[in-house]
Order: sequence, then C-alpha cells, then structure tokens
Amino acid sequence: MSGRPSRPAPCSRDEKIDPKAERKRTLQRLHDATQIGDVNTVQAVFDAHAEFNVNTLRRGRNATLHTALLHNQEGPLIDYLLRNGADVDAENAKGYSPLTLAIVHCKGSKAVEKLIAAGATWTRFDTGAFAGLSAIDVGAKFKNESAVQLLAQMTEAGGDFCREVAIPGPLPRGRAVCPVCNLVVKFPTKMSRIESDQAAIELRIRTDGEMGTRHKKYISRKYMDQLLAHSDGEAYKKLCGIEYHGVENMRLRKEISESYGVLRAVQECWTKLGPGRHDPGDGVHMENVFLIGELVHDFNVECPRGPNALRTDSQRTASVSIEDLCSGKGITTALCGALDDEESNNHFLAIDRLLPHQTPHFLNSEKVRYLRRDVMAKEMFDEMAELVRQQTHERGRTCILVGMHLCGMLSERAVDFFERISEIRGLVLSPCCLPQKHNQSSFVKERPANDQENIELYNYFRWSEHLKERVAGVGNGVSDVTLYTDADMHTEKNVVIHAVKAA
Repeated sequence: MSGRPSRPAPCSRDEKIDPKAERKRTLQRLHDATQIGDVNTVQAVFDAHAEFNVNTLRRGRNATLHTALLHNQEGPLIDYLLRNGADVDAENAKGYSPLTLAIVHCKGSKAVEKLIAAGATWTRFDTGAFAGLSAIDVGAKFKNESAVQLLAQMTEAGGDFCREVAIPGPLPRGRAVCPVCNLVVKFPTKMSRIESDQAAIELRIRTDGEMGTRHKKYISRKYMDQLLAHSDGEAYKKLCGIEYHGVENMRLRKEISESYGVLRAVQECWTKLGPGRHDPGDGVHMENVFLIGELVHDFNVECPRGPNALRTDSQRTASVSIEDLCSGKGITTALCGALDDEESNNHFLAIDRLLPHQTPHFLNSEKVRYLRRDVMAKEMFDEMAELVRQQTHERGRTCILVGMHLCGMLSERAVDFFERISEIRGLVLSPCCLPQKHNQSSFVKERPANDQENIELYNYFRWSEHLKERVAGVGNGVSDVTLYTDADMHTEKNVVIHAVKAA
C-alpha cells in the first residue's frame, strides 16, 4: 500500500455546498480583482451577491477599499468604491485607515486627494496606529513627498504642519507646548545648554587629557563666546526660545562654530565689496556683521522698486541677501536672523530638499525664508537667477552665496551658480565630502606619499585647492579668491574659501 495519502472523494452533485466555503471563495475573487483594479469584476461580484457590499470585511478587517490602497490603486476603482459608499475612516485590524494606507502604500497623491474630498479625517487621527498624528505627519514619517506637498497646499498654515495635541494633564518635567505648532517638545532646548556642555568638555579634558584624534573633543569657544555676548545676550536668548526646538537633534556647538566661521567669511566678502565698515581681521566680532542695513534707515529713505529704478550709491549698498545652499535644518540662517537687526533691509534664504514639514519654525518669516529645491536640478539655474535678480534689482540688496557642508559635486554646483549668475557678488564655500568615484572627472583621489598621513584629510585639502582654482578661473571680474583653515571650527574639515566679483 502506498504511503501517499488518498485523495478525498469528489463531492456529489446533490451534496449541499458549504456556505462558509462559498463566501470565502467569493471574497477571494472580489479581493483578487480589487488588487489589480478590475472594476468590472468587482461590480459583477457585488451585483451577483446582494449580501456583499463595499464595506464587507475580510480577514484582517480589510474592506475592498483597504485592499485597493494596499496595492497602490488610485484610479477608477477608488472612484467606484467611493461613489458606492465606502467608509473612508474605517480602520483595519492593524489600525490603518484608508487614508493612512494611501499615504504609506500609494506612490502618488491622487488617492489621498480623493479620500479627503470624500470626507476622510486628516487633520488629526484620534484612534488607530497613528493616533495623535496628522496625515502630514504620517506622510513625513513614510517620506511620501507628493502626499505632503498636497496636504501642504490644503492647509492654511502656509507650510507649518505640526499636529495639534490634547494635553491630558500636567506636563512632565523638561517638556512644554510650542505655541507655534502645539507640539509637546523638550524645553529648555538643547541650545540653552551649550555653555554647560562646553564647561563639561573642558573639565573632562583637564581631567583625562585628549582622547586621541579619532575622538577629539574641540574646545575652542571663540565663536560661542561671541554668540553669548552679541547684543548683550539678546541674540542667544532668542535662539533659546521654544520656537527653535526644531534644531534639538543637532551637534550645536559644532554647528555654531562652523556657521560662525562661514559668517566671518561673509563679513570679509562684504568688506571687500565696499559697503562693509568693519575691519574683519583675526579679531572679527559678529556684533557688527549685520549692521550693514543701517544706511536705509539712517536716512529714512525707502529704496525704489523695479529693475529700472534709480538709486543712490548708499541705497544700492545698504543691505545684503544671503542664499544658503543645502542649508539642512538652517542653523546658519537661524544665526543670521537672530544676529541681524530687526530694522535692517537684509534678507536670508535657506535652500534644501527637506520637506517643509521638517523645517524649523524660524525658516518662515518675512526676512528669513525656506525654499525646498534640488540644487542639482537643471531648472535650478534659471530659478536661482530670478531669485537673485529680485533681491538685487528690485530690493537693492547685494547677493552673497553661501555653501556650508556641501558634499562632492554640490560645491562645484555652487561655483557654477557664482560663474553663471552675474548678480551674485560674493561666494563663501566650506566644502565637506569628496565627490563620489563616478563623479571624479576633474578631480581624482590619490594616496599621500606619507603612509602615516590620513588619506581622507589629504584628499580633502586637495579637493579644497581644486575648488579654489575653479573659483579663480571663473573670470567675470572675480578677485580676492582666498582659502584658509579656521582653527576655531569644531571639525578637521575646516577649510573656508571666499571670493568677490565686480558688479
């Protein structure tokens, strides 16, 4: 006798069909058609089986709308289900509503738009897997940029899309509610602890000595002390405000030292261009960096508008526009806004690929702005040229382009902007990583002659010299191309390059 199990006997024609099995087969057919967007089959199943409707649940408490969105359906099938009364807020067994499934699983934003138009809850989810979050929070979490952009257009906050929270009772110690976004955040912020962090590092080094080059602790406090002293501490006090909680996760002492180093170079550019009134030198103090907008207000004169408007020399040089490429969370731009006089005519623009939802609140004011763009995109040249033209011709500002932490070819891109846009009068670069191997055409990584020398730093300084030569070769009146290392930056990659260009 064979060990193979015998087949079950075939069902007799007179034998009754198991209703549970039939239901299961019908639902399987329905959801198979739903997965591929087969509207005709879905409609045929509903027409033939009156006991089923669009909200009938299958395993996992998934209705046909859940299944469709799980499989990236955004077209006619979604339209059909919504027209026939699909529940747009029903949650499956995992706590996912149709809208959250659309955000997580659909590649575009069409389904999101259709669900919200049909009445889906999106400003805040009170139950389910994303309780306490908004739809835009979920979009940011799962990096669905198209959904975030759509939701950004649908909100009245103009780019500020943090969720509102209900506070059930007293907040725990070290927490407060941000008045801008209503989030419960850490407060006092990390910025308020930079002085105590500096003291702790200094004490540790006095006690234990340096920890080797691999774990080197930077203790230069020159720029930090300048920040603490600026405007009798008012600028630092502003940066410690709860509205600046968006930079909580940064290495702030390092970031401040690098941003200050770059802004020192901005001041040097400004001085070379003529309107600067303060000798930079080694003893430069940021107290006076942004007093360059005083001329307009000293004479109580409004700058004429329009590209053909006539201006006096003092009006033409009265203010600066700083474009900060690849700004990240925008700490350099934040410092600009905090250090600048409120009455000046200066303007600061941070440019990066971060979603608007992920940028701190300070990047959304009349003087300090954020622009979400890919600086490597082909159309960016034309857009940048128009942005600079508006600042220079229509607002009477002198444009200086800043690039800190520009990895690889992003530094080359900044040089290209400086070369092709004549209205950019100054350039400040603090390069970071080398170009990737497939981009190393004009620059090729080499091994140092001394095997003991750090190969990464050796090529970093070679890359910096290459960039200096690129800037010097721009022409178009470029002069005073300067390269130096700033020992007060808390990093080994502390090269700063700056140059100015004739009008």
